[in-house]
Amino acid sequence: MVEPFIPKPGTAYLFPNPKKVEDWQADFKGTIITPEDLQPNTNYWFYVTNKVNAQGKNYVKVAFGNQFVPRDQESAKGADVVVEDDSVPF
Repeated sequence: MVEPFIPKPGTAYLFPNPKKVEDWQADFKGTIITPEDLQPNTNYWFYVTNKVNAQGKNYVKVAFGNQFVPRDQESAKGADVVVEDDSVPF
């Protein structure tokens, strides 16, 4: 017997909704397994890729990326780091 496909945590596979009749209904359907280290109320990057399976059917792969950190917070993190290198002669 074939085991059901289980995606990796943080990854979703979305397939066209075969039951779509009305405009307001979802274009794609699928499930996602959230990563264990997912923090609630936190922004994350998402990576979305259009793919074609072995049967030639289109689907969409969605993956969680790293936690989103705004640029102003990134620069603030690096601002307090002072690197002194005595090996430079000038």
